[in-house]
Amino acid sequence: MTLEADIACLGRLPLFKSLPPPRLKLVALMGEKLSFEAGTQIASEGEKPGGVYVVLQGEVEISHERPDGQGPRLQLNSGSLIGDVPLLSGQSYVGAITAKSAVSALLLPKDLFFELLETIPDFSLALTRDLASRLYRLADFTLHAEKVH
Repeated sequence: MTLEADIACLGRLPLFKSLPPPRLKLVALMGEKLSFEAGTQIASEGEKPGGVYVVLQGEVEISHERPDGQGPRLQLNSGSLIGDVPLLSGQSYVGAITAKSAVSALLLPKDLFFELLETIPDFSLALTRDLASRLYRLADFTLHAEKVH
C-alpha cells in the first residue's frame, strides 16, 4: 500500500475517523508499516508489547496452546487493534498472535499511541468505546457461552 492508501485505510477505521487529516498523515508516517505472510507469528505469548498493531488488511489469530496441543483461539480481522489492552494495563500478551492470511499492519510505537491518547480527546473516547465494546462481547460470551460477535 502507498502512504495515501494507508491514510485512507486508517481514516475508515472508527478509532481514527476523528483525527484531522494532518494528524492521520503523521500517524501513518510515524507508524512502522509491516507485512506478515500467513502462518507468521507476530507476537509471542508472554511478550510485552512495544506498541499497538493496527491490522490494515488480513486476518490474525490469538491463541493459547495448552499442553495437549489444543486451546482457545480468537480471530481478528482488518481494522482490529492488537496490543492496546496489554500496553494500557502494563501486562504481556495473553496468547500468541499469528497471521492467518497475508497481513498488512501498522505498528504504532508506544510513545505515539500514548501521545494520541493524551492530546486528542476524540481518539481517547473512540478507544474507550472500542474497549468497552470488546469487554461487553467478552462478558456476553462468558455468561451465555455463545460465540463472541
